[in-house]
Amino acid sequence: MLRDLLGVSLILPLILPMVKSLGASHFVAGGVTSIYGAIQLFSSPAMGRWSDIVGRRPVMLVCLVATAISYLVMGASRSLFIIILGRAIAGIFKHSQTICRALLADITSPEERSQVFGTFNAASSIGFIIGPMLGGHISEFEDGFYIVCNLGASFFLVNFVLCWLFIPDARVVQLQSPRKSESKGGSQLLALMKDVDWKIFGDIFLIRFFLSFSSLVYRSNFSLLVAQNFGASPRVIGYLISFQGIISALAGFFTGQVSRFYRDPQQELYHGSILLTLALIGLTAAPSLTLLLFCLIPLCISTAIIRVSGSAVTISRCQSSQIGSVTGFGQSIASVARMVTPLVAGMTQEMSVYGPGMIGALSAGVGAALTGNLHHNTRLKSE
Repeated sequence: MLRDLLGVSLILPLILPMVKSLGASHFVAGGVTSIYGAIQLFSSPAMGRWSDIVGRRPVMLVCLVATAISYLVMGASRSLFIIILGRAIAGIFKHSQTICRALLADITSPEERSQVFGTFNAASSIGFIIGPMLGGHISEFEDGFYIVCNLGASFFLVNFVLCWLFIPDARVVQLQSPRKSESKGGSQLLALMKDVDWKIFGDIFLIRFFLSFSSLVYRSNFSLLVAQNFGASPRVIGYLISFQGIISALAGFFTGQVSRFYRDPQQELYHGSILLTLALIGLTAAPSLTLLLFCLIPLCISTAIIRVSGSAVTISRCQSSQIGSVTGFGQSIASVARMVTPLVAGMTQEMSVYGPGMIGALSAGVGAALTGNLHHNTRLKSE
């Protein structure tokens, strides 16, 4: 999945500047960005359940080729409509990371999952080391946006070929699933919401929403925020995002050791959410690019810890036949945040340059409080 996020990170920092160059305001730019999350709200659980029914491999192949098409469409953009169309296609089919996590959950034991997910996240984050720098440099060429989009599409096509050649048919893994024959093809979000046992998953999904919202609301306008605050060029912004990729990759490789140290994913999630809150407060108050760079380190470490421990807590409550569906629905929780945060960030940034960071810190604080309460209640029940 290194090439997957390499393709994503090439183009992602350039979308908002491209939309702004077409005359859009912060709020309109946020609205264009939120389309992706809005569509993923419905497509994530559908893809997750579809992979439970037909297997991980065929769904992965469809997602990869369709995502490549979405990048080709965006590369042809000369108007907001074409960019919106490309982002809509990506919103429907960009689920390769989710399907990969479901596949890893299928083939690993509960004791191995934190280590495996951490390594997976770290390997994926390596793409964010190279992509933003490369995309920032290429974007300064004539027709740079077109070149970057087509290069990103090529990475997804390479992944499609590699998946076709080397990933085994995941239906072999799913043969023992007792619910597989009972699943229905018309997997709508509302139907899946009814299937989810909210007594089991409701608290962790709420926590994941607040923690996802907190980091996404800050990062969604990061390129515009840094340019507005510190006058950073696209090249400098690319280096800043690549720096985050380096820290995230390093943190991902050590999350397995962190999980073994805690031996309790709920406590790990609690401490990660506290660190995220402090990082966002520091980023909001940072008076210089140097201090902002320093505060990005705990932001990346905390998000790496939260991704692994949040997935571990969620999957630990699943039956084997639910992993794809619940993982997909968990991704929809992040998609709700991804849908809302660009709009919130755009509105708050028009009011104050500190708006996205303040809202993010507040949301992270709420998530930390809920996680602490969950951990406390769990300890009381076990005593």
